[in-house]
Amino acid sequence: MNMVHLFKIIPNPTKEDFLVISKNSFIDLNNKSAQLFFGIKSVIVRIQASEDLQTNEILLSDNIIKQLGIPLYCDYVLNVNSDHIILGPFIGILASYTELALDRQILDLASYVKYYSEIGGIISAFSLDQINIKQSYIEKGYVYNPKSKKWLPTEKIPLPASIFNKCKVQMNDSWNYLSSFYRDKMFNFPTFNKWDMYKWFSKDPLLKGILPTTQLCTHPKEILHFIKKYKRAYLKPVGGTFAKGIMILSYNQQSVTIQFEKKRKIEKRSFYKKIEFKKFFKRLLQRGDYLIQEAINLLTSNDRIIDFRFIYVKNYEGKWDNTGLFARYGKTGSGISNLTRGGVPKEGIIALQELLPEEQIDQKLEEMRFVSNRAASILEEKLTQCGNLGFDFGIDRNFKLWIIEINNEDPDHRIATVCKRKDILYITRLQNMLYAKKLAGF
Repeated sequence: MNMVHLFKIIPNPTKEDFLVISKNSFIDLNNKSAQLFFGIKSVIVRIQASEDLQTNEILLSDNIIKQLGIPLYCDYVLNVNSDHIILGPFIGILASYTELALDRQILDLASYVKYYSEIGGIISAFSLDQINIKQSYIEKGYVYNPKSKKWLPTEKIPLPASIFNKCKVQMNDSWNYLSSFYRDKMFNFPTFNKWDMYKWFSKDPLLKGILPTTQLCTHPKEILHFIKKYKRAYLKPVGGTFAKGIMILSYNQQSVTIQFEKKRKIEKRSFYKKIEFKKFFKRLLQRGDYLIQEAINLLTSNDRIIDFRFIYVKNYEGKWDNTGLFARYGKTGSGISNLTRGGVPKEGIIALQELLPEEQIDQKLEEMRFVSNRAASILEEKLTQCGNLGFDFGIDRNFKLWIIEINNEDPDHRIATVCKRKDILYITRLQNMLYAKKLAGF
């Protein structure tokens, strides 16, 4: 890992707006004025050079520390230009909608700061409901203390310079405020659903041929027409995650059979009469938006359906990078591979070696990279900023690659941990933070 040059801030008991640096650090700045930025706040400071300071020390006036809300237990990087200086990086993780949910999630955020020495600065975690729009700060949240290696509950946190979003975006006053304030300084924003993805990608000549045919459902007769045509299909909530609410439909001349999970058990129900079918699905469609998707004959092993999670994130340069590939083997007899529904993970390259002819393996990996890059480019044309994606790929029995789904609403890369590759999880989350660092001006 690469260490960054970090500075320790020493408070200076003076009311003058001085920033004092070592003579050996930034010689050209002595006796100059500059705008000092910390998060979204800034003040004009007078810069002085001192022979008494170490090269890793900064002397900063008490009143500036108080005015900008700078924690002294963090170590900082300086981004110096001719007329302004950024003290940071100041990164915010928008981790949940509510303060209560954030309290439950805070331990999981430890993996994002595993390599703090590569990031530096202040890393805050907060919830949407704690953003004070009128006064532009965070009422309550957490700030990471690299010395104690703990997340500290903190009040009145300044708004950060960049935001890594881990929440589904549903526009309200807070989201509108963030979107106007941060624009290209926040990712993943906004989020998208399964139907958005299909609409966008089906217009692309390179991607439309590897998308399962998908249709938005508003009436039971649309479901019946679709299943008669394709024989097998998935009915999915448009905004669903973790395979919740998914049904597998199959058709024969006598009936339509649905398969779903209830209390971790696979249940089946058959409809022999059209009126029963319509009554059931009319009631279901009233609960929310659904789409129906052609079921692809994916590769299987011992009656376990297999698909692949391709981790695709932006790195410190803002370039897309694949950090891991994992296979998911669904529960025996189930058409769903998700780990939350009984799926079993395996390292992707091992699964490919078991499932594909040797000459197909490198080709499939290259296809995944190409498709991911193309799809990410399209997403960024539609959205403000991406940086953390999870591609779900399928390979059918003729070895054709398919895009099953893409997740940018906090993709769960913890599949790496289940495969005993925690190193991949740490590297992936470090890349998330380094990309946020780039957006913060470093």
